[in-house]
Amino acid sequence: MTKSYLLLTILIMIPLICIGGTGFFVVVSPALSLDNIPLFPDSYKPDLEDLCRYFDLPPVFSGGLNIEFGKSTAYISMDLRQEFSSFLTGNHFSNLPLSPGSIVPAVDMNFPRIGYYQWLDENFHLSIGRRKLSLGPAVYSFVLSDVLPYFDNLWVRLSAEGKAWEYFYNFFAISADRTIYGAPKTLLGHRFGFMNENLKVTFGEENLVYGVYPDLQDLGPFLIYHHTYQDRSNVTATLAAEVKFGESLIYGEFTLDDFRLASEGPNSNPTAFGWLAGISYSIPGEAYTGPDMADRKHAIRDETLAAPGGMKLFYEHYHATTYLYNRGEDIGKFTYAYRFNVLWLDSWPIVSGFFGFPYGPDSVVDLIGVKYERPELSLTGLLEYVRTGSIDINSTYFPPFDTDWYGPKEPIKRSVSLFLKGLLAIGNDAAIFASAKLMFKERFYFYMNLGFIKTFTILGGL
Repeated sequence: MTKSYLLLTILIMIPLICIGGTGFFVVVSPALSLDNIPLFPDSYKPDLEDLCRYFDLPPVFSGGLNIEFGKSTAYISMDLRQEFSSFLTGNHFSNLPLSPGSIVPAVDMNFPRIGYYQWLDENFHLSIGRRKLSLGPAVYSFVLSDVLPYFDNLWVRLSAEGKAWEYFYNFFAISADRTIYGAPKTLLGHRFGFMNENLKVTFGEENLVYGVYPDLQDLGPFLIYHHTYQDRSNVTATLAAEVKFGESLIYGEFTLDDFRLASEGPNSNPTAFGWLAGISYSIPGEAYTGPDMADRKHAIRDETLAAPGGMKLFYEHYHATTYLYNRGEDIGKFTYAYRFNVLWLDSWPIVSGFFGFPYGPDSVVDLIGVKYERPELSLTGLLEYVRTGSIDINSTYFPPFDTDWYGPKEPIKRSVSLFLKGLLAIGNDAAIFASAKLMFKERFYFYMNLGFIKTFTILGGL
């Protein structure tokens, strides 16, 4: 977190603490963990799958401050989490922050992972800080998904009611760690849309500005990014829609990265896009109201026609073409990276993921899911069949480009995974949680987590 971000947070929080309502909280989450994943050597380079497994296990302790004043909220959480390299190289069967092979404490120092200020009312939402973001009703989106731990972001949403529709405008900006790339990298996006109870349509653009800081043409909320023609800019366009028929919902998303015209030569950027289609059927019911993991609880999720609660069965298909998200230099790719300060690896690792679709280019996914919720219980099951081609985000992106750009390209790797998650609330401030993932790849891997969440809160204005 930058010094300027910390200063801005402090300047916002001081007056709110003095005249608003303040809540200090402590969350205790002891957990047991079991897996058959081998321990890694000090030379290991962790990837996104390791990062997701690491964050699926909550910190044993976290605490922070929640300040509410009118429609304003300021929230920050500090967590006592097991150190990342200790998690990879040790085997403690729990989330206790211990060193590999001993009981000496080893705490991950890469915090805070959640901290933001927001203003929220029925027509306006402003948020600035560090938290998860996601768009659309699908498990994943080709623009923004909540797979990654967090984004440092600015989020603005405006809406107004018309006679038959609600009209809305959404702008977001996400800043990457410039120490990783040696230069700034900023994702900007804006969306226009309309919706009612049975239909939602959204048009949007995403502008990845890399190597330079954004200027007013990049930040202009109503400009068309495709008409600015600036260097150091990777622009995509997205069309998304949802249609509701009774308790059924059909939804889709199409993100266009590049389109090569017939008149263009072989040295032009190849056609690249990603699309998804999904269908769900719901049995209405009440949503889960008990405790949850803090990163999911404080995520910003797009407003959709999918109602929470009850039971939902759904199927989704994703296709990312061979050259989606890619560019000739690393800083220009649609990726977001994290650097970890660790103790037991040869170097501080950098783990990258995608802003949107987590499997990246040249991949196809079929997903079947079920969710069940009532106020005291939440259950989720996801079954994925993944095919990944031989081209990935690190493959060469220089002409001449392969004319077979739809993918996936041979040889194709196939895998199946089953993810299960459950929460059982015990009163308003405690819950039992469980999660498990079974992965069938070159060999069979699994991990299981079981634990308890208890929140202690002290309220009162200062």
